[in-house]
Amino acid sequence: MRFIYISDASVPPVTTSLLVEACAARDIEFVHVTAAGFLFDPESELRPGDILYRSAITLAAMRVEQFLFSDGVATFYNDVSTALGGVPNNPLLFQRAGLQVPRTYPLASGDRELMRDHVRMLGGFPIVVKITGGSGGIGTIQVDTFGGLFSLVDFLLDRGILPLLCAFIDNAVHWRAIVLGNRVIAAYRNTREDDDFRTYASDNTDDFIVEPPGGLRRIAVSAVQALRLEFGGVDLLVHPSGRIYLLEANFPCFFAHPQTVAGIDVAGMMVEHLMAKSRVLTRAS
Repeated sequence: MRFIYISDASVPPVTTSLLVEACAARDIEFVHVTAAGFLFDPESELRPGDILYRSAITLAAMRVEQFLFSDGVATFYNDVSTALGGVPNNPLLFQRAGLQVPRTYPLASGDRELMRDHVRMLGGFPIVVKITGGSGGIGTIQVDTFGGLFSLVDFLLDRGILPLLCAFIDNAVHWRAIVLGNRVIAAYRNTREDDDFRTYASDNTDDFIVEPPGGLRRIAVSAVQALRLEFGGVDLLVHPSGRIYLLEANFPCFFAHPQTVAGIDVAGMMVEHLMAKSRVLTRAS
C-alpha cells in the first residue's frame, strides 16, 4: 500500500510533515509528487490499493490528480465524476441539500440598477463581496456603500472575475469543523482581530474543547456529503439567535491547526480512513 501525495509550493510544510509522520507510523510508503514537475507518463498509473491525496488547490495539482486517479485507488471522493470533474462548491448546491446559507447572488454584470436590486434583496449594506478560490479570508470583502460596490465590481469584471454578493451576518461566531466520513473529528471557534470583520484560526486551546452548538456537527457532515466527499473543512457562522449558517466546505483543507494546537491526530485519522477504504477496494477487485 502506497500513499501518493500531490503538493506544490503553496502547501504549508506542516501539512506534508504531519502526513509523512502518519504514514511512517503505519508503515505505509509515502510518495511525494510535486505538481509543477510531474511527467504525465502513462506508465505512472497507480496500482489498485494505492492511496491518493491532493493537498494543493492549484489547477496544476488537480490535473495531476485526475491523471493519476484510477479504479481501485482510495481517495476521499465518493464517485468517479467528483474525482475527475469536481462539483462546484456553491451556495445553491447546499441550499438544494436543505442547508441554510447566507443569501447569495452571483453577479456577471456591472449594471448599477441590477446591483441596487441585489443589495436590496440582501437586506442593505453592509454586504460581502466574495471571490471564490482564495483561502485564509483572501477574496472576502466587506462593502458598505454603492460607490465602493460599483468600483470594486467594475475592477473584478474587467479582469474576468465573477464575484458573489452575500448577506452580511453580524455578531456571529465563526466555527471551523473538520469532517471525516460521517463525523466531525475537530471543531473550533475562530477569532476576530481588531478592525477586521474576517476571522482567523485560534491558538487558544479553550476554543478547541468547547462543545459546538447543537446541530453544527450535523450541518458540517451534510455539507461535505453534498459535495460527494468523505473529508473537508467546513466554515459556519452561529448567530446569537442560534441560527447556523453554512459558509463553505473546502477540499482539500488546512487540517493541521487542530493537530498542532490541540493535539488532535487529524492526519492519523485521515490515513487510517483511506487505509480502510483501500482494503475494501482491494477485496472488491
